[in-house]
Amino acid sequence: MFKQTIQKLLTGEVICETAFAEEFTYLKVESEFERVSDFLSNLDRNLTYLDSADAYYCTFQQVDQSNSAELSALFNEMRSVFRPLVEFLDLLLTATQADLPLHGKSVININALFEPFEQDQTLRDQLRRLTSIKPFKTNKEETREQLATLFNKLEDMHYFVRKNPGSSRYFATARFDLIYCLIEFLNDSEQVDLPDEQTEQQDELLF
Repeated sequence: MFKQTIQKLLTGEVICETAFAEEFTYLKVESEFERVSDFLSNLDRNLTYLDSADAYYCTFQQVDQSNSAELSALFNEMRSVFRPLVEFLDLLLTATQADLPLHGKSVININALFEPFEQDQTLRDQLRRLTSIKPFKTNKEETREQLATLFNKLEDMHYFVRKNPGSSRYFATARFDLIYCLIEFLNDSEQVDLPDEQTEQQDELLF
């Protein structure tokens, strides 16, 4: 379990009870948490615990020339999906008329979304726009097919998991909680120390 937990953390996975139950239970053991943390420390990384989501993930101990290229790649990857993810969360909140936004352990039954979208032209227009851009781009024209494509892509990206492949019930992972942390960070930060060519990219995320 030690090896597979390390591998998941180093490949950017967010370990929560929903996404990786075995690794999550493993890290809940204090001695194993310390063992994993010590190993990552030798790689100049921290085992970070997000209390609000009850989840673990890997972070760099510091930013320097040795990891600037990797951090830039991670930033660009996140930048490419950040706005579509925020638009999805806003669209879902409107469609479900929920009091609270989506968080880890939330459950969405996609079948319950069909009727709201089919009865609301504004929701359909927003869905059509969202599925016309990456990473949710599809040629599907039917609302139900667009929703299915959207949720399947989010499952591929590890934002949702399903207990059974054909199930209509999607369980949210703690990756959504990290999106809220990023939104809060961007709203609270007037300037982030990034390479000059990325300053304009950062400004695009502040909305």
